[in-house]
Amino acid sequence: MSFHEQNIEAFIQLLKNQRSLFSAQHRASLDKLAATLPDDEEKISEAIASWYEQHPKILDAQLDTLNTLLTNEINVSRAIARTDSSASDEEENYRKKLIDAIKTSAR
Repeated sequence: MSFHEQNIEAFIQLLKNQRSLFSAQHRASLDKLAATLPDDEEKISEAIASWYEQHPKILDAQLDTLNTLLTNEINVSRAIARTDSSASDEEENYRKKLIDAIKTSAR
C-alpha cells in the first residue's frame, strides 16, 4: 500500500472510529471537500492532508493512526515473506470509500 493509500485509509478509520473528533463544522467542511475530490489517490491524499493539518487534534490522531497502519503493514509484510505466499492487492476506490465515511460520520 502506498503512503497516499495509507493516509486515506487512516483518515477513513478516524472518521469511522473517532467520530467525536469531528464537530458539525468539521463535517460540513468535509462535505464540501468530498464534493470536489478527484479520482486520483495522490490528489485525494493531499487534499485531506491539507484539511487535517488545519485541525491539530485531528492531525495528532491522524498521525497516530498512520503510525499504527505502517506498523501493522510492516508486520504483515514480514509474515507474508515468512510464509512465501503471494498476496494480490485489491484495487480500492478510495474516493468512494472516503466519501462514504464522511457521510456515515455525519449520522
